[in-house]
Amino acid sequence: MSELRADTITASDGTSPVTLTKQSAAKQWSYVNDTGTSAIIDSFNTTSWLDNGTGNGTVNIASSMGNATYNISVSTNADNGGTNRTCGVFTGTSGTTSTAGLYRISRWIITANSLEDGYFYSSTLGDLA
Repeated sequence: MSELRADTITASDGTSPVTLTKQSAAKQWSYVNDTGTSAIIDSFNTTSWLDNGTGNGTVNIASSMGNATYNISVSTNADNGGTNRTCGVFTGTSGTTSTAGLYRISRWIITANSLEDGYFYSSTLGDLA
């Protein structure tokens, strides 16, 4: 059996990072605090977060996906009281549908049947443009 060990892998020019192709890694992810003043806490390939109102926002992707049929995975935290469980959902409402460069998500309180601000965790899988 062969073993490959490396500290650094570079492109054929010897200095550039290797471009990953045919990989199934997340192409974009974001961690957003949508309480009070909305802000991206941490992200990869995310340009911005647009607060669309209570419990609803748009994630703008820096390097667009290859088309609008990529996979979006969203989750969120439980509310402060701990009794109402929440789920992050993809929405295409209010005139905003997903495109290669953005998607819209919401934070829904299941037991209260309403939207609420909170923390969003999202990622996308698919091919970049």
